[in-house]
Amino acid sequence: MVIVAKDGSGGYTGIQAAIDALPETGGQILIRSGEYREKIVVHKNHVFLKGEDMNRTVIAWNGCAKDRYEDGTEKGTFLSSTLMTTGKDITVENLTVVNDAGDGREVGQAVAVYAAGDRGIWRKCRLIAHQDTLFCGPIRLPNVKEDIGSRFGCAEQAIRVEDGPLTGSRQYFENCLIRGDVDFIFGPYRCWFENCTLFMNERGGWYTATNTNGNQPFGFVFHRCRLTGECKPGAGVLGRPWRKGSSTLFLECEMDEHVAPEGFADWDEERIVTKRCGEWRTTGVRADQKTRHPAQNRLTDKEAEEITLPRVLGGDDGWRPDQKMA
Repeated sequence: MVIVAKDGSGGYTGIQAAIDALPETGGQILIRSGEYREKIVVHKNHVFLKGEDMNRTVIAWNGCAKDRYEDGTEKGTFLSSTLMTTGKDITVENLTVVNDAGDGREVGQAVAVYAAGDRGIWRKCRLIAHQDTLFCGPIRLPNVKEDIGSRFGCAEQAIRVEDGPLTGSRQYFENCLIRGDVDFIFGPYRCWFENCTLFMNERGGWYTATNTNGNQPFGFVFHRCRLTGECKPGAGVLGRPWRKGSSTLFLECEMDEHVAPEGFADWDEERIVTKRCGEWRTTGVRADQKTRHPAQNRLTDKEAEEITLPRVLGGDDGWRPDQKMA
């Protein structure tokens, strides 16, 4: 196991240097407590990135959409991330990833985590930012080349990630805190969130903005998660479809007063809420489904029973990220 420590007691004092030094077959990296101000790309397969303490092992950066190229043009959302994963079978555990660029009304989008690879596992992590905290989707070309250099890994690539390409890539989140405001969990990938806390900042906004391809059976599924925040009561909307036909489902989730009574909301006249957006067995203050958007799905028990982790993430390889290896 490779050890990263700011005080020099490990093999490396920086995380990216440790990743770059791993063999192509991957490896394990233990990150000692401390704040590491780095912009990081995990581009090799089979990498296990583990923090010593979830609250005290912090990766932080301040990239934002309004950062500029030398010619004065803005770089945009997809160059702003603090931590990007482009490899396959990457596990990130027990640490905090922050984008501290600031409020989106001033800096635009500022991504904490850009999960571009397949079979990613995130356990006991805190992902913290403002607008657009977590993106699960392909590498956007060509502008990302400047940012990550040769660290493309084997991630999917797309000219316009907004179009939500049909994808086989998957990400799994367990016991994580994800904090942000406007559209702060977004993208086209198939993702399962197990027992996570979604925390809406004071600004309010949309917890999710999926752009699932219409031919893809599942987008984001939140299972036994808790939705809360510090915004005004009702200022946190469950989600809005970034693309027509996007899919977002909340199963057995607890929703407090910060969640909007109407649940989901249309993005515009074309990107509207459909039966691919829905809830099942919601608990808490916002459990009453009578107030919800009229088009969203109130899943039946039979429908919900068909939405399982193996069906959503299993794929042709039968991936089971909930089953920890010995």
